[in-house]
Amino acid sequence: MPGSRPLPDGPTPPQLATLYADAACGLLLTATDGTILQANRTFCQWLGYPADGVVGMRFQDLLSVGARMFHQTHWQPLMQLQGSVSEVKMDFRHRDGRKIPIVINARTHETGTGHRYHALATFVATDRDRYEQELLRARADAVELLQQRTALQDEVRDRALFAEQMIGIVSHDLRNPLTAIRMGAEMLRLDESDPKRLRLADRINQSVDRALNLISDLLDFTLTRTGVSLPISRKRIRFHDVVAAGIEELRLSFPALAILHKRMGADMVDADRQRLLQVLGNLVANAERYGDRTRPVTVTSVITRGKASLQVHNFGTAIGPDVLPTLFGAMTRGSNEAGGGVGLGLYIVSEIAKEHGGRAMATSDAQAGTSIGIEFPAKAPACTAPSRGKAAE
Repeated sequence: MPGSRPLPDGPTPPQLATLYADAACGLLLTATDGTILQANRTFCQWLGYPADGVVGMRFQDLLSVGARMFHQTHWQPLMQLQGSVSEVKMDFRHRDGRKIPIVINARTHETGTGHRYHALATFVATDRDRYEQELLRARADAVELLQQRTALQDEVRDRALFAEQMIGIVSHDLRNPLTAIRMGAEMLRLDESDPKRLRLADRINQSVDRALNLISDLLDFTLTRTGVSLPISRKRIRFHDVVAAGIEELRLSFPALAILHKRMGADMVDADRQRLLQVLGNLVANAERYGDRTRPVTVTSVITRGKASLQVHNFGTAIGPDVLPTLFGAMTRGSNEAGGGVGLGLYIVSEIAKEHGGRAMATSDAQAGTSIGIEFPAKAPACTAPSRGKAAE
């Protein structure tokens, strides 16, 4: 062979013929129209034919229907234009009718007299085909799962948006009838000679107060869920006096509940007065709802080391350790007892604390009781402007 050197004790011509016939790959020579001129025994056996059993047949006639189309539309143009193809996989038909996936490398050669022919080396790709099919199935499954997940996310998002919009609309529209109910209660109080009427008016007012607080929480919740921060206006206020005034109002709302107030430290803080009263109301309402009503609720307002804190303590059933980490989440309650709230009060408390640059915190023990509150810097940063419900970044 030109450019090669014979090996010592190399194969004899008969051995070379055997090497060609039983090579590890299928070898073919075809005319340019596909007529098979030569084929080794390996290729013939793959397709269920005896040695030389495919000679004289057309290469494309051994292909499956889909492969024949590929041969006509891609194979032939490529062989004509570039004279070779590499690693093309096509399905061949076995003599018994089943399909055999085979990878083909082909090149065009030309004889000294100008006749052209194609030399093909083929490899059975059953394992590769199986692997590719598994990959395609896995990809299809992944795409389907992604589509299902996307559809579920869209559905959840749409439902959440609808619920938030409805909460906002309903909460806003409830204020008018509640105002009318309060006016009716005040009319009942006009006759001070009838104790029953006065007690009834007080109960109605208490119920209206609770409903209005719930509406405020719902509106704040809707605001935060739509990506807008709570409106906060921090001003210099007397912290302990504001808390004390709020407690007096709460004693009217909860006449059967003993509310104590402990104050410690300086008095002046930078805070939103109405938001602090909202925090206090939510915390006391939570203590009254879930705590031991026969024992007093203690409100502690503290200013020390540049921080202000407002804590509400009550006795009763302790909050489980599995609930504490998520206590300030939306729609979370510390107890499953009947008559509980919707689980927004503490969430709003936490959001108000965050808008003041602080945090909400809670501890609970069967003996020591439950303490829930907020802590925030007593003095607002000089560069911080009042928050007016700006969009959250």
